[in-house]
Amino acid sequence: MSERPTRPTQSNLAKRKPKKTQSRTLMLTLGGAALLVVGGAVAFFLLPGDKPAGPLPLGSKVVPRDVMLSVTLNTETNKWQRIAQFGTIDTQKTLRQRLQELETQVLEPNGLSYAANIRPWSANQLTMALLPPTVESVEVQSQQATIWVIPIRDQGRFETVFKNKLTSVNEVETRTHQQITVHEFDADDGKRYGFATLDNRWLVFTEADAPINAVIDTYKGKPALADIPRYQEALKEIESEDAIAKIYINVPIAAAQISQVPLSPASKERIQDIQAIGSTIRLVNDGIQFKAISWRKPDAKETLEVKNDAKEIAKHLPQDTLIMTSGGNFQQVWRDYAQGNLAKLVFPLNPKAWNDDISKRTGIDFNNQFVNWMDGEFSGAIVPAQDKDNKGVGIVLLAKAKDRTIANQAFRALDNAMRDRFDFLVAESKIDNKTVITWKVPPGLPIASHGWLDNDVAFLTLGAPIANRLLKPPKENLTQSASFQGVTNSDLNPNNGHFYMDMPRMLGLLETNPLLPKLTPETTQFMKGIEAIGVTTAINNEWSTRYDIHVKLKTGS
Repeated sequence: MSERPTRPTQSNLAKRKPKKTQSRTLMLTLGGAALLVVGGAVAFFLLPGDKPAGPLPLGSKVVPRDVMLSVTLNTETNKWQRIAQFGTIDTQKTLRQRLQELETQVLEPNGLSYAANIRPWSANQLTMALLPPTVESVEVQSQQATIWVIPIRDQGRFETVFKNKLTSVNEVETRTHQQITVHEFDADDGKRYGFATLDNRWLVFTEADAPINAVIDTYKGKPALADIPRYQEALKEIESEDAIAKIYINVPIAAAQISQVPLSPASKERIQDIQAIGSTIRLVNDGIQFKAISWRKPDAKETLEVKNDAKEIAKHLPQDTLIMTSGGNFQQVWRDYAQGNLAKLVFPLNPKAWNDDISKRTGIDFNNQFVNWMDGEFSGAIVPAQDKDNKGVGIVLLAKAKDRTIANQAFRALDNAMRDRFDFLVAESKIDNKTVITWKVPPGLPIASHGWLDNDVAFLTLGAPIANRLLKPPKENLTQSASFQGVTNSDLNPNNGHFYMDMPRMLGLLETNPLLPKLTPETTQFMKGIEAIGVTTAINNEWSTRYDIHVKLKTGS
């Protein structure tokens, strides 16, 4: 084996072709379920172990502080195998294929097998991390670099069944960085890999030089993931003894990598105040539970107001509601969007553009005429027009009003605009002795309605007529349904709102309604393995927000 310089020379770097840019698929959404499946596949095939996991992921001590994403998988039990019990026949088949690909595409090309070369020496955790390109690495790393950090449980067996095996089937070159030997080789898949061991405690494995150097530098004293401000404190808030995975997302770095939405300087500045999102994941009898937390940096310009006022708004919705989101203060949510926050990356709502468009079309100033009195609980939902029937659905918006008189003035102005500008017929009627204003288009087709559910909860419906389902008290409301309770049961009490989706019925609606967007076949197949999704959120303290997420999965046949 030949000796190489401590750092790759410019000429050596120039010989290596930069990696092709790949689509940026990392999503800062509730798509953590998809990430879990991928991570679960890795854990299932690679690393069973036998030591309990502590609250701090072992790999966090050597993963560089500027990591974009870190996923630590606990492999102490066979719980990952339970994933195969969930989902449909199709999703189970897809998972088995992915697991097989992991064996054939990652291990076999390097002359390795899981049973013979990984299991005998590895500890109970594996950490996968994505590092963003740096000035030093950009010539060999055009996109995020994946690094793997595996604690070594048995050094002797590691040398025998992994290192010796790998070096015997590949032409390996060595170099040194910070007095650490780095082994590099060109694999059959055309990529150049490298690995190093740190104090006989860690195996670091990756494709490029620069990421290994960064890990070695971290091991030698540069700031690590474990040194992130409030990282350990935040992890304690979401720690679960039986967690099978722990996720960390560096929000500013990830936002810069994935954002497809142009952000204003103010929005970028606010995102810089947010440090990270962390989550622990555990398997339960009916699916997957996430405990998540987002937190701000200690020097953030703004702090959070600890106010969790979401209480009863969902009780006004029927039990067969397809999808629902609620919160404690619409005015605050609107203000957050207007100022620019992380939610814009997920749902790109622009309050200013919205307000300008409404004003241009109707003459209504939404900010001043509506938002001003909407400082209480709110909810948005899709509700079937008839009990448990998806053929006709309506959208309903509920908002608690601090001043009903001002709210009525706003609705009257909106009614007048619909009548005068669009020639809508604005009609008044009674349902269960409560007044309902309905907008109709020729020949008398109702398209929207509004009114009051009680003294201070206003409603606005769009689409199929559903006012009667709101005004006539249902036998069972949404919060009483077994499905809703099953996925929103949380110790976050009081809380700041919920999200709920009945997945099979929502998929049925998407498939049958020509006006709604169509999902890709792959996405549809994945979603068909889910029964329901529930999210509960609460402001934890002045610097962090907590989320409990429950994904109820179908039991496989």
